[in-house]
Amino acid sequence: MHRIGSSVGGALVGAVLATGLIGLAASERAAAQLHIAVEARATLLAKSYNASAQQLFAQLAATPGNIVLSPYSVGTAMTMALTGARGDTASEMARVLMQRMAREAIDTANAEMIAILKGYDHSGDPPVCPPGTALKAGRCEGPPAADGKQCFFGMRLEGKSCVGDGTPAISARLLAANALMLLKGGDLISDDYAATLKTRYGADVFRQASLDDINAWVSRNTEGKIAKLIDAVDDSSAAVLLNAVYFKARWASAFDKKLTKDDTFNLSRSLKVQVPLMNEAGSFSLVSRGGYRAIRLPYQVAELGMVIVLPDDIEGAGEVARRLGPNELADLFAALRNGQARKPVALALPRFKAEYKADLMPPFQAAGMHKAFDAASADFSGMTVRPEPPGTIHIGQIAHRAVIEVSEETTEAAAATGIVMVTASAAPAQRPPEPFRVDRPFLFYLVDDASGAILFQGRIADPR
Repeated sequence: MHRIGSSVGGALVGAVLATGLIGLAASERAAAQLHIAVEARATLLAKSYNASAQQLFAQLAATPGNIVLSPYSVGTAMTMALTGARGDTASEMARVLMQRMAREAIDTANAEMIAILKGYDHSGDPPVCPPGTALKAGRCEGPPAADGKQCFFGMRLEGKSCVGDGTPAISARLLAANALMLLKGGDLISDDYAATLKTRYGADVFRQASLDDINAWVSRNTEGKIAKLIDAVDDSSAAVLLNAVYFKARWASAFDKKLTKDDTFNLSRSLKVQVPLMNEAGSFSLVSRGGYRAIRLPYQVAELGMVIVLPDDIEGAGEVARRLGPNELADLFAALRNGQARKPVALALPRFKAEYKADLMPPFQAAGMHKAFDAASADFSGMTVRPEPPGTIHIGQIAHRAVIEVSEETTEAAAATGIVMVTASAAPAQRPPEPFRVDRPFLFYLVDDASGAILFQGRIADPR
């Protein structure tokens, strides 16, 4: 395998355009307007990813069991394919993917969203030292208090100095990576298309790649959480478009492991099991809607949070999922960001781990995407060296795999999507906490508030 190359946040506030830029210098106004434009493009892109993913989720939810899906991963991989589509194929794909921006704007927005997501990782930053101390040789060091014996909390006296590790920078590990794997028939793919993926999607581009190379790249970019995405490629496969996303973050307030205990979880009205329920009393954003309640659990990076949607009916997860289209989800997320939604809550949430794998061609076909898969009429001439006739290359496989693990301290999740291109050959203290007991099948959405992107979502029917 020969490698050719490789590769802001807060919710959008529209009122800034009307009022916040007044009085700034021209250069400052230009910078502020550019920042707003970046967020606006990323937000529009996220809306399309979220909306098309809800169509997929509705199809996948028709079968029982746990589901884990990454709207961001699927959306990114499919827009890389859309970038190479032309004519009626491009129009149909854009309609099903709910993309309303021009191709160039979509490509630009992808680059901007990658920058937003990668900006949350500060794990390489130096620790924050207490006042009066400084970082020396990887640890904080400074003089003790006037009596020569007292140090800041977390510091210890060594000789005549207070030393300690300092406070780690607030961070979330969010890796987003793309790749174009050119297989034996990869000479059909143009250098211009590869350059677009490198520039706008930060994609790694490889020639003479093999199935092992594909799965090794996925494993590497999901921290080993997804060891195998694609089972087989044959001689008719020209290229594989890959997206991988990996997430690991600490809760803003970790659950106390001593409070975790086995308790009842209702798989259905008639079937109950014992599962470990994590417990925490605190202030959370919680809203009630007809048929369900929802809570937002924040991570240390404030823009990131997990929304748990709990149906009122033990067997109501399916009906609630059908109601939660893109508009109601966006309205729900906005309501949970409102400070007035915060209240004391006695939370009980199961530890859970789930893994899911799906072939996404059938749900995309059910949503109305057909030409992209048609060996006779698919037009991906934007990918090819020359303007090839329709049917020269088409999508032969869309593999998606996602995993998530939620524990007392962290959430860790990963997803990968592979598209195989085939050639024709706080409230007052006196208020009692409101119980939020997640003891039945529920939905979850891991959301980036800066862009509005749903990074992961799913249904947990059985947390065991």
